[in-house]
Amino acid sequence: MTTINGLLRASGVVLCAGAVLSAAASLGESHVDPTTINPAMTAVGTAGVVGGLLVLLGLPGWYAVQATRAGRLGAVAFVMVFLGWAGLEVTTRPLFTYVAPALYARPGNADLAAPGALDSVSTGYLSYVGSLLIALNLGLLLFGIAMIRARVFPRPLSAVIAVGPLAVFFSGPVEHEAIAVLMLAIAACGLLVATGRVRPSHADVLVAVGA
Repeated sequence: MTTINGLLRASGVVLCAGAVLSAAASLGESHVDPTTINPAMTAVGTAGVVGGLLVLLGLPGWYAVQATRAGRLGAVAFVMVFLGWAGLEVTTRPLFTYVAPALYARPGNADLAAPGALDSVSTGYLSYVGSLLIALNLGLLLFGIAMIRARVFPRPLSAVIAVGPLAVFFSGPVEHEAIAVLMLAIAACGLLVATGRVRPSHADVLVAVGA
């Protein structure tokens, strides 16, 4: 049990660190030019790539501490979130961070720098990104609902996870800020796991300490 608790706490640290980096990257993206190769864009993009990878590594622990109480809904939602996050943050984000700016700079490619233009170049790629976005956002919505039902994490955090995708979708000009708030809520969940505030019981039933 000690080994399991240690692994879960480590996953909490990784999840918290990755979510904080992702939140900072989201806020930074609104202040850099993503269409050119520049140090600010590279720094923000790298923070997003590293943060996304760390969150991906921490997701299993986040799910594990509430798997029993989250039930089938939580399991299905976790798979959707994991696949969506892996596809968007670990494979697609590096493309837009490191490859796209160089592509925009090539003669005749200026039109690709318009928002959404690169995504629409290939119907297959557009479908790929669209399916991942649906999986991630719907998965987070369902995962938040499962968290509320499980009552392992504080309800305010669970509610933010549930409504976060909707807030991002309808936020418009403050989309980056909405994403940052969602990521900070995930970071808070990671912190609770890392500090042992949320851990598995000796009966192998996952509970919130002090609940």
